[in-house]
Amino acid sequence: MSVKKFIEVSTAQVYDSGKVASNENSKLSPWTQIAKYKLHGELELAKIPGLCYVIIRPAIVYGIGDRLGLTPRLIVGAVYAHLKEKMKLLWTKDLRMNTVHVTDVCRGIWHLSEHGQVGSVYNLADKGNMSQGKVTSLISEIFNTNYDYFGTVLSNLARIHLTEAVQESNEKHMAPWSEMCAIDNIQTTPLSPFIDQELLYNRSLSVDGSAIEATGFQYFIPEPTVQLLREVSVKLLQWLL
Repeated sequence: MSVKKFIEVSTAQVYDSGKVASNENSKLSPWTQIAKYKLHGELELAKIPGLCYVIIRPAIVYGIGDRLGLTPRLIVGAVYAHLKEKMKLLWTKDLRMNTVHVTDVCRGIWHLSEHGQVGSVYNLADKGNMSQGKVTSLISEIFNTNYDYFGTVLSNLARIHLTEAVQESNEKHMAPWSEMCAIDNIQTTPLSPFIDQELLYNRSLSVDGSAIEATGFQYFIPEPTVQLLREVSVKLLQWLL
């Protein structure tokens, strides 16, 4: 084929969840619908004769332009600030939620188009080893909200009726979000505090993103910060208004 190099952006959600950070050779067990189809796409690419391809598996992508990574949690934080209520989250602060900034994702794609080994897979994850606790702490600082966790016991009880629990939670968030948009005369927006049930499972996303560094790549952004997440919030407001 005439394609110089095809870069497939997959997801690190294809890996089996565990305490040890997943590298490119770790067990595959996709746990979201997107991950299942992404993995299927990866396998199909390998069947195309003569295709020079490289696969990237990023952790949770955040930054300006993100709508599905950390942004829904940012919006939930804003909702609880509006409600003046404490955020309550499933599981514990230790649940791994490894991340990578969108700038490093874009840089990684460009870098691998020149330096990636054909047919190889590369993870993208920063050095922050982020957890639910670290992410929530940053969001709480931005919106000046309090938060707590249901813990393992109560979360396991909720898991029995997780569909109903998630639906109730999303309904609680959607109504005030609509009110907040109406206050600023925002008629339509692609942004939402809706969080898919799959992303609320007790599934650690722990990713080893070091292999790409052997090709000469360097991460610019080591971990999420209040400033970086605040930039996302400010840009969202600019788009909305």
